Amino acid sequence: MYPPGPSETATIGARTLPAGDGAGRSLAVKLFAATFPVMVLAVMATQAAVGWLEYHTKLTALETRTRLLASLTVQAIERPLWTTDHAVYRAQIAALASDPAFVYARLDDEQGALLDERGHRPTAAGGTIAVSLPVPDPMGGTALGRFQLVMSKAELKDTARRSAVIGLGAIVVLLLVVFGTVHTMTRRLILKPLKAMLEAMGRVERNVWTTVDLTSDDEMGRALQAFNRMVDGLRSGDEAKRLLAQLEQANRLILESIGYARRIQDGLLPDPKALADRLAELHMHWEPLQLVGGDYCWLQPLGRRSLVFIADCTGHGVPGAFMTMVVAAALEQFLTGGETADPGSILEGIDSLVRCRLRQNQPGSISDDGLDAAVCLWDPDTRTVTYAGANIPLFYSAAGQIVTIKGNRSSLGYRTLPARPPFENHTIAVEPGMGFYLFTDGIADHMGGQPRRLFGRGRLARLLADCRDRPLAEQIEGILSTLEDYRGEEPRRDDMAAIAFRPI
Repeated sequence: MYPPGPSETATIGARTLPAGDGAGRSLAVKLFAATFPVMVLAVMATQAAVGWLEYHTKLTALETRTRLLASLTVQAIERPLWTTDHAVYRAQIAALASDPAFVYARLDDEQGALLDERGHRPTAAGGTIAVSLPVPDPMGGTALGRFQLVMSKAELKDTARRSAVIGLGAIVVLLLVVFGTVHTMTRRLILKPLKAMLEAMGRVERNVWTTVDLTSDDEMGRALQAFNRMVDGLRSGDEAKRLLAQLEQANRLILESIGYARRIQDGLLPDPKALADRLAELHMHWEPLQLVGGDYCWLQPLGRRSLVFIADCTGHGVPGAFMTMVVAAALEQFLTGGETADPGSILEGIDSLVRCRLRQNQPGSISDDGLDAAVCLWDPDTRTVTYAGANIPLFYSAAGQIVTIKGNRSSLGYRTLPARPPFENHTIAVEPGMGFYLFTDGIADHMGGQPRRLFGRGRLARLLADCRDRPLAEQIEGILSTLEDYRGEEPRRDDMAAIAFRPI
């Protein structure tokens, strides 16, 4: 199929686009994961508060009822010579046994001798309420006995358990509803319109005046409307000032959307404290070329071992950011599979999952995207770091110098790549004070200097050797400062990511 000519027009309907790919699904899942803890805490806190109030209200009512029954029984028994007339008190005490919460009742005379009792004496006080009242002398003298009534809290506890089960069911239903809603609305309101606009932008660059058919009154709808007006203005070739204003408006709305995407991508990055108790020192630097980028880092405990992962995906900006979501989902899927993995098999698993998610293993696939990556596993039991790399080398300090392991000269993904050998694992025995460094190519590929050339991995290794004894944060900041000086007026060309760590 040949592309349209310069004067042709086309319309893309956002509602007729195919379902979102793996990146779209990953965005919905990550958005749900960001709200999941807050929702669970809010619902559980509310349920716990309601259950606590209900339980204590019923407990207060049971205590009041127990005191009232005991008081009424004492009043019924309080007659002249009641201690000699068994019928006076036995009928009263027997009537109490019909109460569902009844456990035990006892009547003693003024000497403490047992006159009558019903039920079974409680073995523990934690599950009962006990009330003990004196039986006064009807003639106004001292008390002629003492009555004790014990009631059970079991019914209250059963009610509390039923409420907890109902509350848990409500939480599950609420989370399912919210997940389905977030997943559906993210694909409908963000991914499909954004994909349609990006496709239309590509055609407009080839002078094919393409608009997007979408009616919506939200920010995305206004951005698409501004884009359509921009296309109409370019096609008519007039009102240059109005066209510039429309471009600025569309650009602002797009930047707002990408700014929101930046917050989502920030949420995909690991907590730098994830391995704080496993490593003596760690520093991570992530700096996309644009608001979002194609570099990705991850830190995770794997049993006794610790995983350090870095990736450089195809492109930068929005396409690169979408690829990082595919990679993050693939890495998470592999690690949650329960397999005992070494770095080489982790890279093999990511390669297979990325190809599957981008449908590169299917006939007629158009995706030819992928990534470079590296994995390090620190094992404190063997005091070794095992590394495997796909076009990302490992630098480490040993015996006062910097050693470089290049890893495999092959990438992950990429439909058109030829078959490659398995990824090789490299195991390094760890000595105290050794530092390990992983960099994406955006670090070494700075252009500058006189004559103008790339900074290169050789200069980077020498720079690491000069500052190897300094804290890792100072080392990375010093490298970035040196790169900025080396670049001069030359603009930066790529995303940058770096991870440096010292095992304990």
